[in-house]
Amino acid sequence: MYAIFYDLETTSKNPIGQILNYSFILVDEDYKPVDELSGLIRISRLQMPEPGAILANRTDLVKHQAEAVDSEPVAIKKIEAFIASCIQRAKGAVAFIGYNSARFDLGYLRTSFIRNGRNPYFGGKISPRDLYHVVQKAYLTSEKCRTAVRNHLKGEKRLSLSLQTVAHALGLLEGVQAHESREDVLLTIRLAEWLQRECGLDVRSYEAYEGFKLHSTEKTGTVYHQEEPEYDLAETSYSRKVPVCLLEASGKASLWINLERFAEKAGPQCIMWRQLMKHPFFIPNQAVQNPEVGKLARSALSTFSKVSLKNYFEKSTCDIEQDIYRLDFDAQDLLAKAIQGGDREALAECRNPDAKVLWIRHQLAHSELNLADARTAHTLRQYALHRYGGKVQLVKSVKDPSEPGNYHPSLHEMWGELIRAREGAVALGRTEDKALLDSLETFYRTSDIVRVAGSDLVPGIVLSAA
Repeated sequence: MYAIFYDLETTSKNPIGQILNYSFILVDEDYKPVDELSGLIRISRLQMPEPGAILANRTDLVKHQAEAVDSEPVAIKKIEAFIASCIQRAKGAVAFIGYNSARFDLGYLRTSFIRNGRNPYFGGKISPRDLYHVVQKAYLTSEKCRTAVRNHLKGEKRLSLSLQTVAHALGLLEGVQAHESREDVLLTIRLAEWLQRECGLDVRSYEAYEGFKLHSTEKTGTVYHQEEPEYDLAETSYSRKVPVCLLEASGKASLWINLERFAEKAGPQCIMWRQLMKHPFFIPNQAVQNPEVGKLARSALSTFSKVSLKNYFEKSTCDIEQDIYRLDFDAQDLLAKAIQGGDREALAECRNPDAKVLWIRHQLAHSELNLADARTAHTLRQYALHRYGGKVQLVKSVKDPSEPGNYHPSLHEMWGELIRAREGAVALGRTEDKALLDSLETFYRTSDIVRVAGSDLVPGIVLSAA
């Protein structure tokens, strides 16, 4: 039973950013590495890494750019070939495993594939799994795992199930987590092995969306308890049980109603979308036998009788790289032909404008550009003002324009964050943090983005800061 464990370090928490370094390790049925691919990716001219991301992944950008050889298109082609070779070696589907990958790495990787003209799905022969979900399950079901984690967190107020915390608690890690892709993958493999040996949970086959088994048998109004870890360590119980009922299921996806929320306020926030191989959803086989809760479930089903999987999601209006799934398979194929053939005419029959946006960005990011040419400089400048002028929408739809995180931070905001973080690092004597931020500022100052639009994006007072 082969499986691929992987990890990515990136310039941003948002997939419009870029992968900095990556590692993919193929293991056999005994978790022994049998093949691997690791590497660095040069940052493209469109990317201005965020200070928080750099402090998290500890990347010296000046050094990184000097050592990284592969552009993003070259690296993605190598990753595609490696995964394909693993599938061929396994003679079938392979588990594709990360830590907290369902929420982050998997979507990031798929976005990177598609915008570079590559198909990220491999004919359905990779099965995404998330070891974080297995850790959550182990915390709920294994006293050994739970006790080790809680003992490690004595004196803390909140439960943490981060890779570093869990690995420390189980004796799998000493010191600080590297936050370097290959080291994190090796740590993830050790943790997966421990969870199978000590808890009987095999990440390669465990399906964390346990509601799937009820898609074909669930009866209207039947209530189950969804169980989840209790994150408030002051509570006596280690778990929370929330009554839920199924609203609709179709194939691998479903809508569930959180009856606890419904009892408080009957709004859209009561409905949860859950999908196979994506979400953790822990429920027992036995239904809840409580007349009052059953009555509440029937009321909820009546209230949301017109809500379905077809109309649950609002229209996506965000940047295409924040919702790459908006690009249908036909548009993806045409974009791939255009990129791989270097010919925009391949997109002539494409009706999806997002494909053409991605083509232009790909050319800006990875073609040889002569910025002395006024037209070329103008095109890059327009992109710079759009993305780093605070105009790029990051969430699928904006309900409250004042809510933080709706839009990509402006370069002015990012530079201000850098300066504040560096001042804090100096005050606390964190010389390594200061060096990383100095390197980031050097990257900013010498970037093509600043060259073509810096005076409009960042006031001179910030540009002249030390």
